[in-house]
Amino acid sequence: MKCRNCEQAEMVETQENYHYRECGLDNVTIVGITIRRCPGCGNIMPLIPNIEGLHDTLAQAIIKKNGPLTAAEIVFLRKSLGWSGADFARHMHCDKSQVSKWEHGTVEMSKPYDLLLREKVATGKKITDYHSEELVWRRNIKPRPLRLKLQKTVWKEAA
Repeated sequence: MKCRNCEQAEMVETQENYHYRECGLDNVTIVGITIRRCPGCGNIMPLIPNIEGLHDTLAQAIIKKNGPLTAAEIVFLRKSLGWSGADFARHMHCDKSQVSKWEHGTVEMSKPYDLLLREKVATGKKITDYHSEELVWRRNIKPRPLRLKLQKTVWKEAA
C-alpha cells in the first residue's frame, strides 16, 4: 500500500505499542497493534480493530478510576455517550456554561456530578464502588497510564 501522505513509498507494517492521542486522552497506549509506517516521509497509520470496543473499554476504565475526572476525561465520556454540550448539560441538569468550565478545566466537577456522569456511562447500572471512603479527591492528580490490548475481538487493559 502506498503512503497517503507522500504517495511515493510503500508502507511498512510492524507490530508496535501505539500512544493513542487521537482519543483526546494523553495516557492511553494500545499494546501490540499493526502500524503502517512510510519509510519516505515517516507518516504513521495505526490499524485499530474494533475501535468502538476500544472506546467502550476506555470509558469503563475511566469511570472505575479513583479521584476526580480530568477535563479530558469528561470530554471523552461525553463524546462516548454521543452527547453534544447542550445534551450533556440537559442530562446532567446544569447550564451549558458549567459544562464548558468542566471541559476546559477551569472548574473541577463536583463529586455528585462526577458520580452522576460515571453512572450514566455505566448505562444505568448502580455504581457502588465510588462511595468508598478510600477514594482520594485531590486536585492535580495525573491520570494513571492506560495500556490496552486486543484479546481476540475484545479490548482489555494490559498488564
